[in-house]
Amino acid sequence: MFLEKRKFKNSKGLTLSAIYEGYDKSAPTVVICHGFASSKDSISQKDLSQKLIQGGLCVYLFDFTGCGQAEGKIGDLTPTIGLGDLKSSVKDLNLKNFALHGTSFGGYVALLYSSQNPVSALTLKCPVSDYPAVIKAHSDEDERGKILRDTININIYKRVQVITAPTLIIHGDADDVVPLDQSRKLIESLGSGRKGLKVIKNGPHTMRGEHMEEAHSEIVNFLRKTLLN
Repeated sequence: MFLEKRKFKNSKGLTLSAIYEGYDKSAPTVVICHGFASSKDSISQKDLSQKLIQGGLCVYLFDFTGCGQAEGKIGDLTPTIGLGDLKSSVKDLNLKNFALHGTSFGGYVALLYSSQNPVSALTLKCPVSDYPAVIKAHSDEDERGKILRDTININIYKRVQVITAPTLIIHGDADDVVPLDQSRKLIESLGSGRKGLKVIKNGPHTMRGEHMEEAHSEIVNFLRKTLLN
């Protein structure tokens, strides 16, 4: 088994932190994008990564700007900045083929990346698809003004029509932050010929316990079948 703690620069010159881990580097790798104000070391990201490793895959987790061990301010983090961070992490990883997973904010960033670059598979957990709608419903406009300005002209539903990678979306029907209807519209918009939406009964936005277990089991099974067969 290997575990590498890595540092790399993003496009803004800030130092970001990452972990590359698994049993065998020749196994397929899953790049994991955490949620807003979370980190690569969160309970959820650690649980998913260990389940993926146990399933025979490698994982690469990194911190977005201003999160975890990354330099910068969380107030400066927008999806466009996050996309730049993800691109820098891919450059650091130096792999041509990998799968991509994103949670909430990280799901939005993963969608942006996958609409511009090929990935071998895509999994999303309670992803944001319509940021302006989420912000206007749950935040003071000044509080998240940068994210609103960053996403106001982005139509994810149109952009994802070019994504052909096998895709699984996980979303709880009790999510009071990102409406389940966003993922229902997203799954219809994706261009992939192999795509699915798994709804977690009574699942909130931040899943723990049995909800997290169910969500992560679905993700691991999907990625193993897609990447190892």
